[in-house]
Amino acid sequence: SELLDGKNRVVIRKVKTILSDPEFEYYKGESTAEYREQVLKWCQYLADQGFGSMAYPEAFGGQDDMASYFAIMETLSYHDLSMVIKFGVQFGLWGMSVYFLGTEKHHQRYLKDVGSLELPGCFAMTETGHGSNVKGIETTATYHHSNKTLVINTPHHGAGKEYIGNAAVHGRMATVFAKLIIDEVDYGVNAFVVPLRDEEGNTVSGVLIEDCGHKMGLNGVDNGKIWFDQVVIPVENMLDKFASIDADGNFKSPITSDNRRFFTMLGTLVGGRIGIPRSGLSAMKSGLTIAIRYGDKRRQFGPENGAEVPILNYRTHQRRLMPLLAESYAIHFSLQYLTDRFLDRSEEDMQEIEAMAAGLKSFATWRTTHALQECREACGGKGYLSENRIDRLKNDTDVYTTFEGDNTVLMQLVAKSRLSEFKKEFSDINLFGVLSYVASQAKTSLSEMNPITVRNTDPEHLLDFEFYLNAFRYRERDILTSAARRIKKHLDNGMDSFDAFNQTQYHMVNVGFAYIERLILEQFIAQVRKTEDEGCKSILTKLCQLFALSQMEKNKGWYLEHDYMAGAKTKAIRKMINQLCLEVRENAVPLVNAFEIPESCLAAPIATK
Repeated sequence: SELLDGKNRVVIRKVKTILSDPEFEYYKGESTAEYREQVLKWCQYLADQGFGSMAYPEAFGGQDDMASYFAIMETLSYHDLSMVIKFGVQFGLWGMSVYFLGTEKHHQRYLKDVGSLELPGCFAMTETGHGSNVKGIETTATYHHSNKTLVINTPHHGAGKEYIGNAAVHGRMATVFAKLIIDEVDYGVNAFVVPLRDEEGNTVSGVLIEDCGHKMGLNGVDNGKIWFDQVVIPVENMLDKFASIDADGNFKSPITSDNRRFFTMLGTLVGGRIGIPRSGLSAMKSGLTIAIRYGDKRRQFGPENGAEVPILNYRTHQRRLMPLLAESYAIHFSLQYLTDRFLDRSEEDMQEIEAMAAGLKSFATWRTTHALQECREACGGKGYLSENRIDRLKNDTDVYTTFEGDNTVLMQLVAKSRLSEFKKEFSDINLFGVLSYVASQAKTSLSEMNPITVRNTDPEHLLDFEFYLNAFRYRERDILTSAARRIKKHLDNGMDSFDAFNQTQYHMVNVGFAYIERLILEQFIAQVRKTEDEGCKSILTKLCQLFALSQMEKNKGWYLEHDYMAGAKTKAIRKMINQLCLEVRENAVPLVNAFEIPESCLAAPIATK
């Protein structure tokens, strides 16, 4: 537990104590309106504790502590996820957009009230017609120099802002992303603070809001659609850290490139892609805790005339849940690494951090969705009962795979980033450098793919960290090189870049997976190696081995196709996974108990201690 919580242990314990308070008893009613009010009330309690403003500067009621903010989000996710998303929209998306995209005047005017929840707000980026393509949004902000105002307008119904959290009921203001128009010139997407409702909750003139309606999950969040009909705001409502309009009505920006300015603006909001997978991971941990505790207690069948045995003693049950338990630990350490990199970021690091965040968000949320389904099935009919909470965990996290960026689109973003790094690597080295690079690659391949290594099934080899690192890195390098070669071939044949990327989309997603799997493995191994407590180190080693071999088994078709492993070796890997599942099972209950999820949050009768 101490290892998992790390330097955030104090704030994590504080949040867990508050979540155990009777005020946070789960809402069990059927009314969406009541549920939304309960979620707002919970968020107000959290704001009163100073959790909402945690990342804001001290001058505006905060503690300038982004690390604690991420830890709070992750810990709150052991509770109701509607509350977590409402909390994230209010204090993360709305508040952080003002903080990161605005300047001192905006901080002075809004941040204290945002952090205390005096000023509920929204983050209005997504449009019905353009989804993930933020650059293509159609809402406009037209500047009028005569009275120093901006007019926010939705040009047609399909350009309405959709799925905006806090919009349907509670939001009074929004950060609205729109194309800035000055003297009929389009200066691209910028951000503006726009009022939605007055203090009595009435929509302001020119704003039309509709409720998105009942959803698959997260019905405590009031998602809405917003349209603007010539809504006038003062020019100072433009969030002007990266672009502004000067006293003469001219567009100004410290970043001359439109493209770079756009991505710099979006890059400041990468925190959401760190918060979401950390939240999903908590839901995954909750599901695993419920399923593993239940599997340890639930008895069924057994030897003739003997006592029935716990279902967790069955190999099939272990095979379903133990690799997922290992994966939850693996994802935990990689997300901690990502968070640390983000908090200590420099300008040069940002492209890599953005790619890492996009990839880990995708991998972690996809695995959360898979794990919760497996946990539901592993609990049989009991897992289907709402009282045991897996249904809520499944439904509420399902959208994690498509919000804060659709996972498939994000994985292509990761691949493009890797390809640009690949290209840069070659452009930065001279001819002799290229020759030595190719020679070293060939040497590596020969040492890894000699007949002895390809067929080696010795337990010592199969449990060796260096074997995993070599295999994961080889796979990543080969897939990346292959994708680059395919794209270059299409371009050389006269295909335009859009079509060339479209033709290789499947390979692009695999580039993203190979990169992220390697990254997660490296961070897990790094954590094992720096763990001093021998007991912790021993069980983390087994979890790391199980994670690595499970990934290899998942990708065994690739390894066999590329002659990296022989059939005898992949069979030996399968056998070793079975053995590791058996060994991890012995510690499975303590390993989920180490998450220290408050019993009131777990709240599943089948998982009581």
